[in-house]
Amino acid sequence: MTTYTDVVTPPQVCSDSLPRKTKFNYGMGDFGNNIVWQMMAMFLPFFYTDVYGLNPIHAGTMYLVLRVIDAVTDPIVGMWVDRTRTKYGTCRPFILYGTIPLALSFVMLFYVPELDYTGMLIYAYVSYTLLTLAYTLVNVPFSAMAGFLTKDSDERTSLQSYRFGLGMLAGVFVAATTFNLVELLGGGDQQRGFLFTAVIFALIISACLFYCFFTVAERHPVANMVKSEKSGLAELFLDLKAAFTNNQLVILFFANILFFITLTLKGTTTIYYVVNVLDTEDKLTSFMTLGSIGAVAGAALSAWLWARFDKVKSYKALMFICAVLTAIPYWLPPSAYVTILSFGVLTTFLWMSMIPLIWSMLSDVVDYQQSRTGKNMSGLFFALFLFSLKVGLGFGTAIVLWILGSTGYDASVDVQPQEVVESINFISTLLPGLLFVGAGIIMIFYNLDSARREEIRCKLYG
Repeated sequence: MTTYTDVVTPPQVCSDSLPRKTKFNYGMGDFGNNIVWQMMAMFLPFFYTDVYGLNPIHAGTMYLVLRVIDAVTDPIVGMWVDRTRTKYGTCRPFILYGTIPLALSFVMLFYVPELDYTGMLIYAYVSYTLLTLAYTLVNVPFSAMAGFLTKDSDERTSLQSYRFGLGMLAGVFVAATTFNLVELLGGGDQQRGFLFTAVIFALIISACLFYCFFTVAERHPVANMVKSEKSGLAELFLDLKAAFTNNQLVILFFANILFFITLTLKGTTTIYYVVNVLDTEDKLTSFMTLGSIGAVAGAALSAWLWARFDKVKSYKALMFICAVLTAIPYWLPPSAYVTILSFGVLTTFLWMSMIPLIWSMLSDVVDYQQSRTGKNMSGLFFALFLFSLKVGLGFGTAIVLWILGSTGYDASVDVQPQEVVESINFISTLLPGLLFVGAGIIMIFYNLDSARREEIRCKLYG
């Protein structure tokens, strides 16, 4: 997939704007990707504990162990992307060839084999590992492709707003339809219902990603590689070393780990929180759907909301605002359902409006690295970012499941012990609020403001 030349071709000068159609088509790819992500975040922990039958502690450990695999595969795929040159571009061939494996592994994830407990645990590890690998193969290049569509920082924010607006629309779709489809297709058998629902979702995932591949072209290809540029483990370690000399990447990397642990705690505990703390199981689908609608609105309006402000300052301020709004329901009684729901929707709206800012800032960090070293490391940087996201998912889900297991959560009973209820309330409200504060403190040291971004853009692209 790689071609070499003796002369490095300079990058094309960027265009200021992208057609809305291109932004929409790119966002459709994330509609497919986010079906995978939302199912993993919202429903997979519940599926493992209440349908598949895993011990919560075992399931939590699995989530964390698999992050070790991500620590290896994410940067490898990132380096692979950085060294790929084909007629389809740098990122698009991964989408073309990775979509089918992603869809198949997604279906495997929600199949319950007829094995003893040890066999089922092994199958869970294998199927989740395959999905993680396939997701990395598709999502790292898909995410990095944004940097090949426009070099304008504000346009990147707009592009990410389209992407995450459509991505979170997938979240609404997943939240609103999953349990209904499970019931309809399973006829009371949740194992069968989840499997058939996964098949339908896999078809939608494939359609969205192929649509993105065929309708979005990379407008700003990187320079051809020179013969002296190698692709091996030694080069990967050198690239990683160079990446982590970028202090702005380091700040963003660790802040994002805390940020995504926070979001995972919120997403993973939603089912448990509504059923056990609020004791309103009949309102579960509406609670999750309204939260997802808030997320869609936040992502879609992000560029418009923060256009008059510097995105870095907006992001920092929103961290602390979300901390307060997330923590308040910890002290509210279950009878304050409407108030708790309102805080939840508002918080979801705000933190989702932050996501496009994060991805846009990452593209800025890529430019900053190129201005320092002369080398475009978009693939590796986006891989590291996705690794931080999956570390957040792993640690966040592990924390939830470990606490549930250690406090005596039992899926077979209708009423959980009070210790379980109190722990769910804590990890769904107060703990995420504290982590928002931690991420906000780290982000204080991030300084690629609008003036520095413009200086870098002019240096690189004129």
